[in-house]
Amino acid sequence: MVVVVLTACPLGLRGDLTRWLLEIASGVFVGQVTARVRDRLWERITGQIRTGKAIMVYSARNE
Repeated sequence: MVVVVLTACPLGLRGDLTRWLLEIASGVFVGQVTARVRDRLWERITGQIRTGKAIMVYSARNE
């Protein structure tokens, strides 16, 4: 499970994330993706965020 929270981001980025994640509130996205897709999404977010803020939270199988 991946949770992404975006604030003050471009609308194009929010629209782009809806391809892989479900937007449950304004700027809050959740979904179940593989580690490879998760890493690529984070690269895409950091490349397009400009002056906004982004937080990504996901579960991992370790201690």
